[in-house]
Amino acid sequence: MSSTVIILHNRLSEHPTPDEQDVINQALLVSKALENLGYKCLVRDVGKDLYQDLIPITEIKPAFVFNLVESVLGCTGLLHIVPSILHAWNIPYTGVGEEGLYLTTRKTLAKKIMRDHGIKTPAWFSTSEAGLLDKHKKYIVKPIAEEGSAGLDEQHVFDASLPQTVNWIGTFDPRVFFIEEYIDGREFNLSATGKPGAYNTYPIPEMTFKDYPPGKARILGYRSKWEEDSFEYKNTTRRFDTLQDNPQLAAGLRDTAIACGEVFGLSGYFRVDIRVGTDGVPAVLEVNGNPCIAGDSGFIAAGLHAGYSPTEIVKQIIACLN
Repeated sequence: MSSTVIILHNRLSEHPTPDEQDVINQALLVSKALENLGYKCLVRDVGKDLYQDLIPITEIKPAFVFNLVESVLGCTGLLHIVPSILHAWNIPYTGVGEEGLYLTTRKTLAKKIMRDHGIKTPAWFSTSEAGLLDKHKKYIVKPIAEEGSAGLDEQHVFDASLPQTVNWIGTFDPRVFFIEEYIDGREFNLSATGKPGAYNTYPIPEMTFKDYPPGKARILGYRSKWEEDSFEYKNTTRRFDTLQDNPQLAAGLRDTAIACGEVFGLSGYFRVDIRVGTDGVPAVLEVNGNPCIAGDSGFIAAGLHAGYSPTEIVKQIIACLN
């Protein structure tokens, strides 16, 4: 059996942004871990010509492909295409399969599926339904099929009672954006490895928003993730062990993450972003298949907090090949 592994990621643009460049850091972590496990690694990227970029993999006949592709043709919503091709060619690959990626990258479809399976998620509307919003609540405009923080910051959180709301919402294409109820509460990120029926959840971090002034939206937007000189980046921190005095909530968060994994048939590794409002019930914001696993990512931080090394985390991921 081949000991060669292809680490596959999306090709960077000519002038990559910090979030785009981060996939190289992921490839470096994975390469080191796989080499520790005795594999020979080849790093390849995929650009606009999918066939031309992927067909050489069939000639190499790798043991498997470690799939780090974060966008196809510049779109997160096309993530399922690369796994679909690998599946058709009978090439094993890591992470969430084609169906799970398709369902979870379409946020409104994912929310409907969660609701139908009894998993709480904030109410949502089309941007053409601004007239239906509750004037006593706040909402947020989000992209339907792009990574959650792409172009997202506090200016997308709005008060439905303001008179200019309907006109402003009308500037957002309903094919690209949707409206979600904004939950002003605690935020947690649940990381897990495994496959349906056998998930391993990592310690639960809470995202804390230090010194945010009253009225400032507490969200994990682009600035808080990528702009190191911004107030949001400096004052948004990840803290573990904030639930030691609330085991019931911790259990509810884990159960919610596992339920998402089961409903969407997720394998390999995934992250579930959850908010808890005044009712104390976990509400799923997003389900992220194949989340970032760079050395400074939340997923790796949770794994390290569990006592795993990066090599052990990668070993858990490749134990669930598609």
